[in-house]
Amino acid sequence: MTGDPTVTPERAAVAAVDPDALARELIPELLSYFVRRLDDPEDAADAVSETLVVIWRRRRHLPNEPDAARAWSYGVARKVLANARRGRLRRDAASERLRERLAEEIVDVAPDLDLRRALESLSLADRDLVLLVAWEGFGVAEAGATLGLRPDAARARYSRARARLRDVLDPETVR
Repeated sequence: MTGDPTVTPERAAVAAVDPDALARELIPELLSYFVRRLDDPEDAADAVSETLVVIWRRRRHLPNEPDAARAWSYGVARKVLANARRGRLRRDAASERLRERLAEEIVDVAPDLDLRRALESLSLADRDLVLLVAWEGFGVAEAGATLGLRPDAARARYSRARARLRDVLDPETVR
């Protein structure tokens, strides 16, 4: 330690192990560590990045001995791995709930083939307008605003689109 009063023991310890050099050395090791423990290689790469960010943020706590710094870094990696696994479990559970909900609702929103063909005969903008009203529960003016239309233009387009659908479909299908 020098005679500089601003150099605390903690700062001296940080200077003993260069975080950048440590990161360069650890990247391949950490990538292997995460690849062996996570299913998706992209998740492993993300975990390495997150680990390096934590090491950088907490560099003041980095031990001054290289072996201790490496072990400390693996401790950080272990915590990042635990967070990644918890996150994966939450995402999987949310996906499962969504799949179950969609399976229950799919009968309510699945158009029959004739309706699908009729809708495909409309322009994309008219189809979006009709579907926002029919399936999403928007009012005509509200759906028009979503598509950047003035209320009077939305009503006119909606009326023409319904007329085209009536021409193609059974009148009972078009309300």
